Amino acid sequence: MDNVLFTEAKTADVLSKELISFLLETMDYSSLGFINDAIEILKVLRIRIERGDKITDAVSHKVYNMKEFKAFVKEHFSSYIYNQVFQTSRKEEKVYFRLEACENGYELVLSDKDNKVYKWISSLNEKFSLVFMRATNIVYLKNIKSDTYIPFISENGKYCKYDESIGKLVELP
Repeated sequence: MDNVLFTEAKTADVLSKELISFLLETMDYSSLGFINDAIEILKVLRIRIERGDKITDAVSHKVYNMKEFKAFVKEHFSSYIYNQVFQTSRKEEKVYFRLEACENGYELVLSDKDNKVYKWISSLNEKFSLVFMRATNIVYLKNIKSDTYIPFISENGKYCKYDESIGKLVELP
């Protein structure tokens, strides 16, 4: 997150077009990092409005009170972000993420519940299935009863990838 924008959220009486644009763009990227940045900025703004600060939006020229600020967040952001900022209920909303390759690893990106992290390969018996992680193709044993995953290790002590094109588990070097 740009520290200048966070500092602006903490101190400015008028929220710049850059800050408003940054907040609204976080919904386009939908990665966990951007979502958390938006939540932190919106929480700071909520706290300032609760204590009585008069904060003006440079885009809409509204001076936010709590009712208008809640309406702004509800209209422009997901229910997950709204609930994180206002913590309206103790009911846990289930949020799903997927792994997306990025430089030096993988990033968690907001996803719908139908986009599973693991994909089923085969059932071994009533207790275990073979699955692979979609982002890496690494094969895991899934314990169906405890819903836990452990990496599948070959007899040579190596991790395996699943090659869908040939339908085989392939040892990694």
